[in-house]
Amino acid sequence: MKTKQFFLTITISLITGFLAGNISGLIIGTKINKENTNETTIESTLILERLKEQSFLITRSVISNEEVTITIDQSSPWSNFWWGHEITAKGLIQTDIGTDLSKISENNIDFNHSNKTISISLPDPEIYNTSLKGDIEVTTKSGLLKKLLSSDSNEDYNLALNELSSQAEASINSNQDLFNEASDESIIILNYLFQDTGYTIQAK
Repeated sequence: MKTKQFFLTITISLITGFLAGNISGLIIGTKINKENTNETTIESTLILERLKEQSFLITRSVISNEEVTITIDQSSPWSNFWWGHEITAKGLIQTDIGTDLSKISENNIDFNHSNKTISISLPDPEIYNTSLKGDIEVTTKSGLLKKLLSSDSNEDYNLALNELSSQAEASINSNQDLFNEASDESIIILNYLFQDTGYTIQAK
């Protein structure tokens, strides 16, 4: 399997459209300073509601140029002559990375009312999705009987797409810096989400 890769790291600008419809609905600021025995519980509940409205927060996307060769070996030169099959494919794959905010619980949130900070223990960033950008270039080499009796371009395409996506994910998973950047970006965006509370969000 041959691989040619390049990374164009894109910081997703979620703040403009993403926050416009959400900031207006924030009600945390009106209750953030209530003095009662259930203060932390109420605040945690309000924050959790706002976080879970966002569900999965995508903060980093990477586009990589992937190239794969898939060989379907029939175990012997003679069998390969008749039924062997090789698929070579190239394509641009976008991999989206972010944080699943729905995994956050009240136990993951701490308040410091003196310093006006909210500390949140975020789940580890993860890959949310891979998608094809543009077309896949697919070429095949097939044995004589395979070409005549069992050629399936749709199957070749699906095999190629799956392999390209898997290869892109494997490359992303081996780059811890991308996940660290995605985590840092999550904190930045959460600070925009909660800016009207007067509190600063920080990683716990």
